[in-house]
Amino acid sequence: MRTLYLSALLFLAAATYANPPQIIDITSKVNFGHHMKEKRKVDIIVIHSTRCLEGDPYDVMAAVNVFRSYNVASHYMIGRNGMIYRLVAEKDVAFHAGKSVLPQTGRKFLNGSSIGIELLNSPTDAPTKEQYTALVQLVNDIKTRYAIQYIVGHSDIASDRKTDPWLFDWKQFNFLLNKQL
Repeated sequence: MRTLYLSALLFLAAATYANPPQIIDITSKVNFGHHMKEKRKVDIIVIHSTRCLEGDPYDVMAAVNVFRSYNVASHYMIGRNGMIYRLVAEKDVAFHAGKSVLPQTGRKFLNGSSIGIELLNSPTDAPTKEQYTALVQLVNDIKTRYAIQYIVGHSDIASDRKTDPWLFDWKQFNFLLNKQL
């Protein structure tokens, strides 16, 4: 019965969500920080922040090059202007969460059950309005394919080592997310 209910919710979400976000696919440039997986159960979205310490702190390809040096990647990155970039296919496991624990359940090592979304911002520059708008569109789009149960920040699942998403306004995000439903 629960499966039928979840399927009906996913169908309704897909049917009512008519404007999927525009996404620039750069997966061909990200041949690191992930591995292929045929089937996986995704029920978590992890929101991150990233920036570059040299040059333009918000340059997408510079951020990708930093990821390359650490062999990490997220599924998506959202630029300051709200442009969404796909770095890793959703079906693949991206190395974005690291050593992690979902507080609600105690489940560990969340890369395999999550989709990671990076916001280009800093500890002194909050996410832009355009980033919040794009994030809400992307989250709603992802929800048409997966039964997402948890939307968390990186600091929520790795609080002993991570502080992102920086300056993230959860109240505004949840308001915008619920407004689009």
